[in-house]
Amino acid sequence: MVKIPKGFTVPLVLALLLPYWASAMTEVKFTSRELDAAYVLVRPELNMIELDGRSGRFSPAPALRFFGLQEQRFEIDFNSIIDIADLRFNQLRARSPEVRFTGSSLELSISVDDQDKVLKSRLGTVSIQGVSIVAVLGWHTYQDGSQALVLQQARFNGVVKGTGLLKSQWILEKLKGLFVKLLGDQVRQILSRAVVQQSIHDGLLSWARFYTGEIGQSVVPTSLRFYKDDHLSGLRFEVQ
Repeated sequence: MVKIPKGFTVPLVLALLLPYWASAMTEVKFTSRELDAAYVLVRPELNMIELDGRSGRFSPAPALRFFGLQEQRFEIDFNSIIDIADLRFNQLRARSPEVRFTGSSLELSISVDDQDKVLKSRLGTVSIQGVSIVAVLGWHTYQDGSQALVLQQARFNGVVKGTGLLKSQWILEKLKGLFVKLLGDQVRQILSRAVVQQSIHDGLLSWARFYTGEIGQSVVPTSLRFYKDDHLSGLRFEVQ
């Protein structure tokens, strides 16, 4: 047990120790420039997302499989959003996902090709134009100071039009909600896997070693945060 000499106050002790703590910690940055380079290396064009009928499939690129992502097949529950007879997707395929830092989050944007009759039922059809679904990711901090990347929200961009009974604005808004729910559910499922979170943590430490030239480091609890300085955004954290 360390004894504080008489006459020393707690603020004074902290002031004396602060330079030591500060020197023991090193700030690491991973900027949008590095993100763009990494994006090319993972070959995003090899990712495949397809929705057909009442089921979907996500097949990740080999580089993402290395980080713990596996192929996902899932059923689409239309009734949880809207009860329409025989509603189903008509071979919808998504383009390569895009990733960017915003200063306060990491955004994953998935665009889909413009398509007539992307959704069909006996009551009408739905077409889409300029559609993308965006997943907003951020850091959740636990009581012990550890942090995990989680889905904060998802949003829909683009135009949806319907024919027959499916041209109702109320129905179209419900269908937008379906797109958002499908993306949100899959992202949550991916991030809930311990192997994925561990891969994220290992990747941060690998970058820190490359950034600082030091090994045997650990991420300082609660230090992970997104930032934006002038025209450069990214992720910063501290290691010790």
